Amino acid sequence: MARGSTLADHYRAHREAFALAQELGCTPREAEAELRRRRAKQRHDAAARRLAEKKCGTVSSGDQPEWNQPWMMRD
Repeated sequence: MARGSTLADHYRAHREAFALAQELGCTPREAEAELRRRRAKQRHDAAARRLAEKKCGTVSSGDQPEWNQPWMMRD
């Protein structure tokens, strides 16, 4: 079944797979594979989005200030 760093993580992952298995009408093992596929797709989509932002030059960094802010317009 699912692997986690703690026993609680293991049970949490198992519960998630079991709930998905009931929803999809498949076995828990098939549901685990589906969860792994969904997580991989999310990681891929996030990486592709970051790459597209880098290519377009629209990378937004939370720690860099906006240069057009009024508090930066000092004499």
